[in-house]
Formats: sequence, C-alpha cells, structure tokens
Amino acid sequence: MLLSTSPVTIGVPLTPSALLVTAMSLACLPLASRLPAAGAAASLAVAWFAANSPYDLGGIALLLPWGLCIMLLGRGLRRDMIYVLAFATTLVHLSAASTWYLGLIQTATFGVPCVVIGEVVRHHRLQADTAEQERRHKLDQQRRLVVSELHDTVVRDLSHAVMIAEQARLADPHNTHLNQQLAAIITPVRTAVEQLRRSLKAMSAAEGDDSLLLLAASPPPPLTDTIHTVQETLAHRDAHLTTHGTDLLDNPNIGPGVRQQLVRIIAELINNSAKYTPPSSTATLTIETDNDTLECMCTNPIAPNQPTNTTTSSQLGLTQAQQRIESLGGSLHITHTLDRWTTIFTIPLHPTPGTAPPAEAHRHSIAQ
Repeated sequence: MLLSTSPVTIGVPLTPSALLVTAMSLACLPLASRLPAAGAAASLAVAWFAANSPYDLGGIALLLPWGLCIMLLGRGLRRDMIYVLAFATTLVHLSAASTWYLGLIQTATFGVPCVVIGEVVRHHRLQADTAEQERRHKLDQQRRLVVSELHDTVVRDLSHAVMIAEQARLADPHNTHLNQQLAAIITPVRTAVEQLRRSLKAMSAAEGDDSLLLLAASPPPPLTDTIHTVQETLAHRDAHLTTHGTDLLDNPNIGPGVRQQLVRIIAELINNSAKYTPPSSTATLTIETDNDTLECMCTNPIAPNQPTNTTTSSQLGLTQAQQRIESLGGSLHITHTLDRWTTIFTIPLHPTPGTAPPAEAHRHSIAQ
C-alpha cells in the first residue's frame, strides 16, 4: 500500500530506480519485524545508498529507519541497538544534506519526534505488561490460598474421618453389619481424599510467591482443641501425646499474626505425628523460648519399614509448614531414623531484615 501510494502521497518519482529503492526500503519493515538487527542494517544500507545517489530516489528510503525506531522501541527491544540505529540514520541525513546544519534540522524534524513516539509507546506497553503480570500474580496468590485452606480444613477432616472409621472396624471386627456400613463410608471418602490430593498438588505446582499461601482466610482452631483431638485419636490405639511448654505461645513478644501461624504449624506437625504413631507408644511436643527465639520439637516413634499411607495424607502439610516457617524468618529441620521421626523448627521473635535467625546454636538444646 505504501509503495503504490508513495508517488502521490510522498512524491516518489515515477522512475524504475526510485520505485525499486522505495520497494527495497519498504521491504525492511517486515524483515525488521522478524529479524530486528537484519532489518535495521538493511534499511540503513538502502538509506545510505539513496543519500549518496546522484538521482532523486524519493524520501522514503531516508526516513524509513526512523519508522523502524518507533516499531523497535514500542516492542521493547534493546535500547542500545535502537539508538545506534538512530545515530547511524543521523549520519545518513548529514551526508545527504548540502550542509551539516540542514542535516541536523532534518534529524530534529523527523528523528526526534519518532524517538519520542517510540518511547511513549514503549512506556505504555511496559505499563500494560506490568499490570498484566500483577493481575496474574494476584490470581496465583488466590489459587495458592485456596490450596492452603483446603488442606487445612477439608483434607484434614476427611483424613480424620477415615482414621476414626478404620479404628471403629478394628475395635469391633465381628460386627458384620457395622463393618459393611463403615466400608461403604471409607471407600468413597478414600477416593475423594485421593482425588483432592492430586488436585491440590497440581494447584500448588503453579508458579508464584510461595510465602503468600501462608495467609489464611480464617483463623485456625485453638491449639488446645487440636491437641485434644489428636489425643483422642491416639487413645483409640492406646497411644499418647505429651506436651510441654504450649503456654509459652502466650508470650507477649509473639504478635497475634505470628501466633496464628505458629498454631497452624504446630497443628500440622502433631496431626502428622498422629498418623504415623504406632499403637502403645507416645508422641511428644515440646516448646521452648527465650527473649530472642522460639523453638519447637515434635517427635514420634514409627514402626520399622512402615509404608507411607498416601490416601490419608495430602503430602503438602510439611511443605506448607516449611513455607510458613521460612516466611517468619525461621528454619525447619527433619530427622528420620528407622524407628523415630523428629521435626524441629526455630523462629526468631525479633527478626532483623537481611539477617538469618540464630537457629543452629539453639537447635541442639531442645534436641538434648
């Protein structure tokens, strides 16, 4: 279209040489769209040829590199390459003009507005890209928040229901009618937990800021309620949960937000212990604190060579607990032997930006 209208709109001479040079110059537009460096170099070569030709070849070849500057700036390509193109085009204008002063006037008349337009387009495009990235980031945060809440509520409750039903079957194995009814409940619930587990893992695999899935839409249940529920669950297996130092969570140095996160973390650890504590054994929860750090250890015996029950576990709890701990500036350490599982985490009560929490030195005291 530009080539066909150039004799009328821009005054390109109706000569074969002028039309050929104009066509070659306009062909640099699609070439620069696909290969920016090659298109820019080709347009400069054509412009230099037109500037030094003794014939009148029209003005399109001389002005087209400025159009490429607008296009390449608007697409967000490297500025150094684009401004080299602008400088080389200025040299072309200086060589084509009768005086250097006239060449500078042509550059200021055509080149400066083109560069300004390109920078404005580039700025607005970058703003639009930034807004789109923020929108996607917020959507990813919401998705991860849903993962966290579903794991802390639905998955945990369904897993607890399956364990209670299995314990009821073991308590009265000769009651055929009861066992049939419980089996009718356990089978679909197991299937639902497994399907939900796969969905949560798929959702949590999306990229985003992991620390933001720590935020909860509703406060967790009190830690005393969680401990009582776990103790009742273990009592069915003649197992026990002993706790030490849970009252230390009322330390005034622990803010409400940090306390809520700690309750979620500790609840996850003791619920995880309840799943794998064998009958006639004891799980232990110990909390210690000083003026600078809070440390918690949760340990439970495990049956040797006991396989992991993936049906009643989302396999996300410890991962989310670690993310919560790291968001508070702390660290999580897990020790797994043949007969015992030990989890220790430490968080600073007065975190300092840019410094790591003093976890290592204090971690050994609670382990001892």
